[in-house]
Amino acid sequence: MKYLIPLACLATSILAAPTPAGTYEWTPTLAGYMDVVFRYIQEAKASGTAPTCDLSNAVLPVAPIALPTPGSNLTLEHVAVGRGVQNYTCANDTATPAAVGAVARFYNASCVASNYPDLLTLLPNLALQYPLPSSADAPLEPSGLTLSTHHFFSNTTTPVFAFDAPTSPELGTVIAQKINQTNAPVNAIAGVNGTGNGAVPWLYLTSRSDTVGDIKAVYRVATAGGNPPATCSGQPAAFSVQYSALYWFYK
Repeated sequence: MKYLIPLACLATSILAAPTPAGTYEWTPTLAGYMDVVFRYIQEAKASGTAPTCDLSNAVLPVAPIALPTPGSNLTLEHVAVGRGVQNYTCANDTATPAAVGAVARFYNASCVASNYPDLLTLLPNLALQYPLPSSADAPLEPSGLTLSTHHFFSNTTTPVFAFDAPTSPELGTVIAQKINQTNAPVNAIAGVNGTGNGAVPWLYLTSRSDTVGDIKAVYRVATAGGNPPATCSGQPAAFSVQYSALYWFYK
């Protein structure tokens, strides 16, 4: 069954929230997302006021076992939804999959974080149900968020966040290191279509001295998918697992 959503009907000039355009497979996740979008459209029409993108209103999600909170000297600068893969290797069939980094594109969700926290929490689950756009610079559908960051690893342990797209905010290149992690909530989406080996942990990262720009800390939260199977039995020497998450950048 197809879910047809005409962009003109969503009154995006009234509500500055991401809204789908085109035709997409119906899923409960997409239906829930659209219910929230339409509710906000109606509220915006009734109030006659446009939302702002003031990140001082955004509240970082808290895991069941909380990560360290951002220091009082840090300011939230950017929020993005990441969509990509976690990479793993297997030495042999009896080994445990070893994490060797990730590759992902991030999409600007700062205005959503500022105004629509319940909509924000739906974005990783929604993003995981759809492939990345075939064009590298295209918006993330069906949410319509624009590309802000490229994420990769410079080696097996060093994450990099490069704000190098034409639509990126000017935040440089963050070379990070993991400081802390905590398990995702038990109800986190396990994988694509709800099938998989669970959501990767939430992370607290800090920037290294070779970072270009002012970002000091990065949080990975609201993860969906990405975990490997428990053992390497039947797995190739190298494989990837699809995931999505929210990333919060502080300076």
